Amino acid sequence: MKKPNVLIFFTDDQRFDTIGAMGNPEIKTPNLDKFVKESIAFRQGHIMGGTCGAVCMPSRAMLQTGRTVFTLHGEGKKNGGMIPPEHTTMPELFRANGYFTQHIGKWHQDKKSFNRAYIDANSIFSFGNNIPKRSGWYGAGGHYAPVLMDYDPTGEYVLEHAFQMEKGMIKKKEIDKNIQNNMHSTDIFCDTALEFLENYDQEKPFYLYTALVAPHDPRNAPEKYEEMYSPDDVSTPENFLPQHTFDNGDLWVRDELLEFFPRREYSIRRHIADYYSMISHIDARFGDVMKKLKDKGLYENTIIIFAGDNGLALGQHGLMGKQSVYEHSIRVPLIVKPAGEFVPRMTDAYAYLCDIFPTLCDLCDLEVPESVNAKSFADVVNGATDMAREDLLLIYRNFQRAYKNDRFKLIEYFVGDQRNTQLFDLEKDPHEITNLAERPEYKVILEELKKKLHEKQVEFADPLVTCTAEKLAEDIW
Repeated sequence: MKKPNVLIFFTDDQRFDTIGAMGNPEIKTPNLDKFVKESIAFRQGHIMGGTCGAVCMPSRAMLQTGRTVFTLHGEGKKNGGMIPPEHTTMPELFRANGYFTQHIGKWHQDKKSFNRAYIDANSIFSFGNNIPKRSGWYGAGGHYAPVLMDYDPTGEYVLEHAFQMEKGMIKKKEIDKNIQNNMHSTDIFCDTALEFLENYDQEKPFYLYTALVAPHDPRNAPEKYEEMYSPDDVSTPENFLPQHTFDNGDLWVRDELLEFFPRREYSIRRHIADYYSMISHIDARFGDVMKKLKDKGLYENTIIIFAGDNGLALGQHGLMGKQSVYEHSIRVPLIVKPAGEFVPRMTDAYAYLCDIFPTLCDLCDLEVPESVNAKSFADVVNGATDMAREDLLLIYRNFQRAYKNDRFKLIEYFVGDQRNTQLFDLEKDPHEITNLAERPEYKVILEELKKKLHEKQVEFADPLVTCTAEKLAEDIW
């Protein structure tokens, strides 16, 4: 049998608790529920965090490079916006090992790293972080007006579609056509994936990366899916607050302005209903892609990974976005179906998204590049163990640091001269409602976790360890 194919299906802003089979009775995800039962489903998949408000950019860079958060690079800042040639990307490695590498959808990094990695691509969404906003992505069109690019083998992409649209050039007609034809971004990307799978006839295995821009706002799903949910039919989060109890460093970032202050319960349920409708739409189209793999006889010999780039608050802790280290923002779906025979199951093993790269290397018998510094969880997938990482460091910019072990979570906040500490017992309090940091009976645990947090910061080369107060105040990122 030839080497297994690889298909990564990646969503945008989908948090961990948005799949029916993994504990959410209010959302309708029949295809993902079925996939969970056919795979290794991680209850504790995490991002490391973000070094900028657009958390998806460093998150996707960590996925692509297998590098931890403080070892990324960018245009002047270590935010993952640019991947240097010395950092081998996952598709680049697979391409060098005889795979046909194909990209569909969102790419949040630079053009040069993209063209090093892929042999071909279709419906490329965005080069450069400002293109979606310039193109009206947050305006009336939303998912019905995605700015897409054609693959350019030279890697230049001189006439970017956003600029073409602004100048009234031909690509605006294509965007208008998408709106007129009622084409949603999820449909465009998944139809493109179906076309690729239907027509793929090469002997070499494929590496297919399908990266959606849903369920990111604006949450305008097709009407069929919007009608599935009402604000009256979804629950207010248990940890809902009208506003966050203190300044976490980024309370006025774009995501937080999507709802009025103070937050109102009915409005939050409306946001959640729209969010669920987007995910049910994703679920239906994911099911179409899985069916095509099975119809073509490719399913058994394809490693399939379903994951998301970060979570989302939507009213929890008085927040709306993903700019925090609470569970709702740093835990993501992570479901892995290996090729060949295996035992499907759920696992509580801790894993980062950046760990996917070395894991796929192990599963496909490829040598892990020297530039990768993440940790493989292939032994969990293979059933040899149910332990990957013992504990986790979680970060958001220079404002927030967290340490998480198998029971407790410590969060430290550094905002100007203000310092706040939170301690949660995740076993008894999974929604992080009761702060134990000031309780005398937890003093020993608190001090131990603070020590562990510092050790993790040193291990992962956190610049806050040696940062001066003056440098901290001006934002090290």
